[in-house]
Amino acid sequence: MQYQNSGGIPGIEPRRGLPGMRSKLAGAAPLTAAFLGGSITEGAGASDAEATSWRALTGAYLQRLCAGHPVNCINAGVGGTTSTFGAHRLQEHVLRHGEIDLLFVEFSVNDGEDRGESIRGMEGIVRQCRRLSPETELIFVYTAADKNLTGYKPFNIAVHEEVADHYGIPSIDCAAKVYTMIHTGELNWKRFAPDGYHPLDAGHALYAGLVQEYLQQAIVPGGVQPGWLEEAGPEAGVPGEEAEAQVTAVLKKETGREAAVPGEEAEAQETVQLIQEAGEEALLPIPLDSRNYEYGGLLDYSAAAYSAGFRTQELEPGEPLMNWRFSTEHAYTDDPQAEFSFTVTGQGAGLVLLYGPDSGIVEYSLNGGPYAEVNLFDDWCLNAYRPILALFPVQEKRGVLQVTIRNTVHKDSRSTGTGLRVLKLLHN
Repeated sequence: MQYQNSGGIPGIEPRRGLPGMRSKLAGAAPLTAAFLGGSITEGAGASDAEATSWRALTGAYLQRLCAGHPVNCINAGVGGTTSTFGAHRLQEHVLRHGEIDLLFVEFSVNDGEDRGESIRGMEGIVRQCRRLSPETELIFVYTAADKNLTGYKPFNIAVHEEVADHYGIPSIDCAAKVYTMIHTGELNWKRFAPDGYHPLDAGHALYAGLVQEYLQQAIVPGGVQPGWLEEAGPEAGVPGEEAEAQVTAVLKKETGREAAVPGEEAEAQETVQLIQEAGEEALLPIPLDSRNYEYGGLLDYSAAAYSAGFRTQELEPGEPLMNWRFSTEHAYTDDPQAEFSFTVTGQGAGLVLLYGPDSGIVEYSLNGGPYAEVNLFDDWCLNAYRPILALFPVQEKRGVLQVTIRNTVHKDSRSTGTGLRVLKLLHN
């Protein structure tokens, strides 16, 4: 199914739009929005992450739209994380909270130069969300960084757009807006984001403004802005209507439904019903990459079997920690002879290790195969502990994977020890 850009806002691709959101806004039930991304989504650079970040400003806007019933906002932003990690933590950090109405996904800054891995991560998020929470609407948000300002559609954003186009996901390209403003002399990038990544309050407000422009036109009847946003720009039509009509027409054809139901709320309800009747195929087209992380998830470290050299502990107060605001309880050892094992079913397995100044080199074996070393030490490890993914090779077919991990006497030349800290287990 192909989706056309039916909007008139530069940097915004409405595609299938947000079918069903207007009826939800018109109702009285609580609305839940989740924000899955990296440090910019978490609020880095803002003077107050819970008030002046693009995430917080967007949540406040949604609350204004939903006057009379509450809006719950879930902060699932974690600094330094990619869409690969996002796909694996989607259930624990987002979907476990219950029904999600709107999910913003932001990873264009943190994803690397491996196109396949970026596809697998973003596609895994979409497919997993549509399979487990089919009424959730997704929006991709692309923020700016030095690498995302090399052209109008730089590599990472172009890759994410492949996924967005394949699944009809609306996308909001804030980086394109910044790029244009830099070249017209309207914006000084070094003042906007002094470190080249994290925008200050004015930058977060610019991102939130573009997000609000899309939401205002996609879900507010007549494009009329509520209260405090009346000065945010020209009023316009609804860019998602044409794409939404195309989706509805295709689904009607697939399900044999002939007549449309008049009225916006009835039409939205019918669209949702048609999607449900069309079944999983309508929601999940053939994947771009069969090795995507649709079944990605986190398991507690305690799901593994450990040798006697391990003990359970947490980081001590004052020990440096970055990119993690959740529990640091983990299985720890510095015994070079220690090992552990676990079994999962799927296409892939891996670990989330709490890596830091004293971390060593480990080795793993899949299904009794030869051991391979893993050294995740980098410059960031010199200063603080943080969660780092160790992903093992993805298999062609799903099956039982038996994983054995051994500590070793080896370490990076910059490390102070051979510590091994197991924070989470990964499966896909």
